[in-house]
Amino acid sequence: MIDIHTKIEDVVKVDSNMIGFFNKEKIDFCCNGYMTIADVAKEKNIDPIILVRKIQDKLDTSNSKEKEIIDLDDFKELRVGEMIDSILIDHHEKERNLLFEIDPLLNKILSVHFEHHGGDLIMLHSLFASLKKELEEHFIKEEKITFPLMLENEYPTKDLIREVEALEADHEKAGDLIKEMIELTDWFKAPKDACGTYIHTFDLLEELVKDVFVHIFKENSIMFEKYRGNGGK
Repeated sequence: MIDIHTKIEDVVKVDSNMIGFFNKEKIDFCCNGYMTIADVAKEKNIDPIILVRKIQDKLDTSNSKEKEIIDLDDFKELRVGEMIDSILIDHHEKERNLLFEIDPLLNKILSVHFEHHGGDLIMLHSLFASLKKELEEHFIKEEKITFPLMLENEYPTKDLIREVEALEADHEKAGDLIKEMIELTDWFKAPKDACGTYIHTFDLLEELVKDVFVHIFKENSIMFEKYRGNGGK
């Protein structure tokens, strides 16, 4: 059972199906997963008891057919070194490929559909460029600095904890950019006159941001928490 003091990240840890629910409700389960249901309700100006009931109802009706393809249960059982390998393979590589694929497509639809959708597409193009820069630089910091230090130091030092906190700050910046993109596009819904390329680009953007959300959740709420708590054991 959950209550108003339950953290959003703890709901996702219990059932990864809730990721889709929280995305739909525009509840941040990754960067702000530490927030309680009461905190979220206050932010959204709704009754916390109603939100608890809504979340509990979703948990009660959750089933395997709805389950997202997310290996959170398996991930939680890994050692920190194995978690790092999983992050690099399952998220860094995938997100780099998506960024590379989306970039020219977004430029293309900006040019072709500028007359009717130029305002929104220019804003989306700018947000995507900022997100691409943020993620690519973040990947390098993780791969070249923080992850190697974590692997070399089973028990976290104060300096290493500060490195981890810097990565969490990066996550928040990326999350804020994604929230703006979602708000601008109403969760990447292409306009009625959109061509196939337009629709495909928005589908890829949605795939990217969903993967980034899971990526951030795994790091903030599972891997970094484990590293801080027990020295990576």
